[in-house]
Amino acid sequence: MSEQLLCGAAREVITPPAEMIDHLSGLMNSSFGGVVDDLYVRVIALEYAGKKMLLVSFDLDKAACPKENLEALEKETGISKDSVLFIGIHTHSAPVTGYRPHEGPNFIARKPQIVKETTKRYEKFIQEKLLKAAHRALYEMRPAQLGFAYGESHVNVNRVAFYEVMDQTGSVHTEVSTGTNYKRPADPTLFVMKFQEMDGKPIAFFMNYACHNTVMILNACGKDGKVGISADMGGNVSKEMERFYEGSVAMWSSGAAGDINPVMSNQVYREEFRTGKPVEIYEKNGAIPLSMLHTLVAHLFADVKNTVRKIKDYSDKCEFSSEIRWAKTPGLDENGEYKVFVHKLQIGEIILMGFGGELYSALGKEIQEKIGKKNLILINHDASLLYNSGYIYSDEVFELAQKYKSNIVGMNHTWMKPGYILEELVKNMQEML
Repeated sequence: MSEQLLCGAAREVITPPAEMIDHLSGLMNSSFGGVVDDLYVRVIALEYAGKKMLLVSFDLDKAACPKENLEALEKETGISKDSVLFIGIHTHSAPVTGYRPHEGPNFIARKPQIVKETTKRYEKFIQEKLLKAAHRALYEMRPAQLGFAYGESHVNVNRVAFYEVMDQTGSVHTEVSTGTNYKRPADPTLFVMKFQEMDGKPIAFFMNYACHNTVMILNACGKDGKVGISADMGGNVSKEMERFYEGSVAMWSSGAAGDINPVMSNQVYREEFRTGKPVEIYEKNGAIPLSMLHTLVAHLFADVKNTVRKIKDYSDKCEFSSEIRWAKTPGLDENGEYKVFVHKLQIGEIILMGFGGELYSALGKEIQEKIGKKNLILINHDASLLYNSGYIYSDEVFELAQKYKSNIVGMNHTWMKPGYILEELVKNMQEML
C-alpha cells in the first residue's frame, strides 16, 4: 500500500446539445436563447494509502441528481458516497435538473411534457459525461504533491440591505430586503489548493470563495432577449485557470455565501426615488452583464493567480478521511423536523466541510469560531437536492426579519426554526473531527 499521493483530473462539456436548448427550463421559469459560454463537469481523483476520493463539480445551480449519480459513481468506480464531494457552482444561468417539488417554478414535473422529456434526456447526458470524466481522472492518476494558500478578493458584497421607506403619511420606517450593503461583512478570503506532478506541472486546482454566481442572472444575451447559458463568474474563472495553467483542471466552490452577491450583477436593486422602497430590476441589454462578467472574472482570476504564487510548501503525503452526517433540528414543517446534509472530507491538514444548502455568512463565521480548526473550508451546495434545506440562516437574520417585519429572501418558504441550527451543526462537526 503506497504512501504516495496520487492525483488525476478531467473535465467534460455538459452544455446542452443545440436541439435541447429550446426545451429546457432555467431558474425562475426562464427559457434559453443560446450559449454564452460552455458548462462543464469537473472531477479531481485522489488516492493515498489505498483510499480513493473524488471531488466533483457541475457548472449548474445544484449538483445534478445526487442520489442517482452518487449511486452510479459508486457502482462504476467502487468509491463510497461519503468519499465524493458532489457540488454545484450555483450559476443561475444553466438548465434546471433534478427533483424539486419545493421550488415552485423549478419543479419540472409541472412543466409541459416536452420540457419534462428533454430534462430527462439532459440528465442522462450529464450522467454519461460525469462517468466519463470520473473514469479518465482515475485512469490518469499519477504521483502528485499538494500545496495550498489563502488570499483575498473583493468582488463580493453582502446583500442584506436596509431601506428607509416613506409611507403615504410621510412617516419613515426601515425595511430589510435584498440589495447592496457594504456596511455588513462579506468575507474576502480566497482559498486555493493545488495538486501538481512531482516536477511541478499543475494537475488540478480547487478554489473556494464566498459569492453567489449571479452576475449573469436572467441576462438577455440569447436570441429574442432570452437567457444565454453561462457558467458565470466561478465557472469562467475555472476556464481562465485551465487556459493559463495548460492541461490542468480548475474547480470552483462556493463558501458560506447565502447572503453574499457579486458587486456587479444583471440583477439590480436600488431605492425608488420618491418613497425609498426597494426596487428590483433586470437589465435587458445583454452587453451590460457580459461587460460585468468579464470585469469581475478578470479581477478574481488575478486574485487566484496571486494566491497560487503564495504556495511555497508541498507535500506528497496526506491521510484521507470522510464522513456524512445529517444535522437535525426542530422545524416548522408537518414532520416537525428540519435537517442539513453535512459532509466532511479531510485531505491531510485540509478539512473540506460540505453543506447541503446555502449557509449564510454570519452562520459560517460562527461555525468557524466555535470549531476553531485551522484550514476548515466551508462549502455550500454539496448534494443539495438530497433534501431541500434551502437557505441556512443565522439567528441574527431571523431577528432582523422580525424586528423590521420584513421578508429576507427565501424566508417565506423555509421550515427552518431559529435557535437550533448553529449548535446542531457544530455538534455534528465536532464529532466528525
